[in-house]
Amino acid sequence: MKISVVAVVLAGGRARRLGGRDKALISVHGRRLIDRCIAALKPHCQHIALSVQPENSWAKDYGLPLLYDRPSPKMGPLGGIAAALHWASEQDPQPDWVITTPVDLPFIPTDLIERLTGQEADVAVASSGRQTHYPVAAWTPSLSAPLENFLNNGTQSVQDFQSGYGVAIVNWETSAFDPFFNINTPQDLSTAEDIEKNIMAKRT
Repeated sequence: MKISVVAVVLAGGRARRLGGRDKALISVHGRRLIDRCIAALKPHCQHIALSVQPENSWAKDYGLPLLYDRPSPKMGPLGGIAAALHWASEQDPQPDWVITTPVDLPFIPTDLIERLTGQEADVAVASSGRQTHYPVAAWTPSLSAPLENFLNNGTQSVQDFQSGYGVAIVNWETSAFDPFFNINTPQDLSTAEDIEKNIMAKRT
């Protein structure tokens, strides 16, 4: 039986080391990060939503469900994940999996959803090299209520919450480049441009 999957892009952050710019609107090789994320996820899931802050006025232009941090604003990645799980848990029918990924990943691998949702676990988390990317994960919607209870107790660590459940770590190779390379600084942006140029050169 085919599994059902929804995806949520965590797009409410700002690049403080890039002058406080809205991360979602930063471009790599002429394409905004939000557009790159949506393009990578859309072919592999039934629905996409955006986890944003109320001031992210650009978000309404996408015509996608807009989710806001739970249980209160400015909760960091885990607040966006809580919003994602709450949204998914209210869908009818409820999806089997919820994929979350930060918006600042310009090179999301095409097999992300397939590999994460192929695990027997409560949460499946992406890793590359020696780094685990805790917000890049597949979650079962049943974790919605436990996560909100966790946040109400004042803890905001994605890793700490995941450690209380069955977690599968799924590793990607980094021989060509890290598929979970993220952009925080001007140097990161420059590196991302170089990676994109190399990718395009190999396609020609």
